[in-house]
Amino acid sequence: MSSYVFKSIIGNIELVSSKNRIIAVHRTRKKPNKTEDKLLKRSALQIKLYLARKRRSLSFPTSQIGTKFQNRVWNYLKRIPYGRTTTYGDIAKRLRTSPRAVGSALGRNNLMMTVPCHRVVGSDGKLTGFTSVGGLSTKRNLLNIEQKTKK
Repeated sequence: MSSYVFKSIIGNIELVSSKNRIIAVHRTRKKPNKTEDKLLKRSALQIKLYLARKRRSLSFPTSQIGTKFQNRVWNYLKRIPYGRTTTYGDIAKRLRTSPRAVGSALGRNNLMMTVPCHRVVGSDGKLTGFTSVGGLSTKRNLLNIEQKTKK
């Protein structure tokens, strides 16, 4: 397992890789470090371009272990278009479950931005629940980046 912490416009981000896949992307309070790992470097570059509004998706290989239900929710999140939001309730209706169960699955997401849980908001449009460092401020920043991108 390898880890790389780099500076970004939303704060320090840590990438963790294992077996040629990224297994975690999250904000961190750790200090930036250096890496020679090509996967980590390429993935960090994609994230920097995404945050600079020069990229709308991330395409590095990932792996995330979860329950069958969590994987259903995470796969659904990947279909939410860039710059758009949906609600916990809308996802719950589509997956025939409860908004609380959806929120629980989102809280277990280890792949910030790659599995875009920041695009899920409360039924009233308010920002709720974001487990990465920075919490709702990080979620707000990610949504602002996407919504200000020129079409």
